[in-house]
Amino acid sequence: MISLPKLPRQVVLILVLQFTNSLGASALVPMMSFFIVEGLNSEPWQVGLYTGLLMPLTLAANRWAGERLDHGFLVKRLLLISIFAFITATALLTQISNLMMLILLIAPLMSLSNMGTGTIFTFCRVYSEKNELDVTKINSWLRMTVSLAWMIGPAASFTLVAQFGFSIAFATAFGVGLVYLLLGSVVIPRDFRSIRKPKSNDEDSPINWGLMIAGLICLGFVITNTLFVSAMPLFFVQETGLPGSTPGLSLSVKCLVEIFVIFGSVYLAERIGIRQVLLIASCLAAISMYLFAQVTEVWHVIAISVLEGTYYGLFAGVSISFVQSFAPDRPGRATAVYVNSLFLGGMIGSVSMGFIASATDFKTVLYVAACSSIAALVVVLATLRVQPAAVEERA
Repeated sequence: MISLPKLPRQVVLILVLQFTNSLGASALVPMMSFFIVEGLNSEPWQVGLYTGLLMPLTLAANRWAGERLDHGFLVKRLLLISIFAFITATALLTQISNLMMLILLIAPLMSLSNMGTGTIFTFCRVYSEKNELDVTKINSWLRMTVSLAWMIGPAASFTLVAQFGFSIAFATAFGVGLVYLLLGSVVIPRDFRSIRKPKSNDEDSPINWGLMIAGLICLGFVITNTLFVSAMPLFFVQETGLPGSTPGLSLSVKCLVEIFVIFGSVYLAERIGIRQVLLIASCLAAISMYLFAQVTEVWHVIAISVLEGTYYGLFAGVSISFVQSFAPDRPGRATAVYVNSLFLGGMIGSVSMGFIASATDFKTVLYVAACSSIAALVVVLATLRVQPAAVEERA
């Protein structure tokens, strides 16, 4: 039986900080396309104008933040930049009246806001190492708070929109941002920074191929998840003819199982290794996507959602530690690669879903999602000798 360990007070505060960050992000990110179409009366294709600017800016911002953290930049100062960007964006969103304002004002601010997740992950890793804590287990707790926030944020946000309108939803996100600011000011020590590393080391060092491969593996999992989540509502309701409540039920079951599996993934990794956990996760991902394409009853969806939650929980529980293990002396860069794989995979998956579904149908999207997991499996198998050492030794 898995018992929940007692965590140090500072770690608990970091978990609350990450939960608040993720709650704010989850309240905004899924709603933006809906806001563009319904709130600003724009065409659906114009959503791509916003995401097309936001994603490259986010990738660049995360990379910049990671490098700053690795060179001794104050963690608190960097996080406050992200928090103030989020607060400013939510305040402006209550006044946005056209798409051009959204693109020019909100996209740059949200890209800075998106640095928050990677900054907190890096801070937590450096803090854990300095205090000789188990990085892998604490990372799993940190990742669990992200999943928990994403269970709450989107549902609460869309409920507020349905009942009171977009302005109230954005104002609520602004309130979450104020709590986020308070926690960021209290939780992170004013002078906390990672060990300084001279920039010349980065300029002369070769490409870290192991880190790039780890990010590529994560990308495969994220594309699978994004393709499925994007296509699921229309596939279940329109193509399969299941009740309108089925997508929400599927997501709730998946997220609930995912949270418990995240904890178990750490113990499993201690026994068989992180790479082996990812192999199991990729197999389960491909199987669950194939099975989802065959469903005809609600109970089928519920049963397969348990399998889906298991695969994603295994991936989520060990992936951040897996990526960071390839650059233990550059936690900021490694975390930036991990976070960017999440954003890039989300962008590729969401954009690809529309093209695939338009050319074929939503069932084909699920088959492509399965193929993405198989691709991740192939990369894992092809790079078995590129093993993470630091994390496994800590486990």
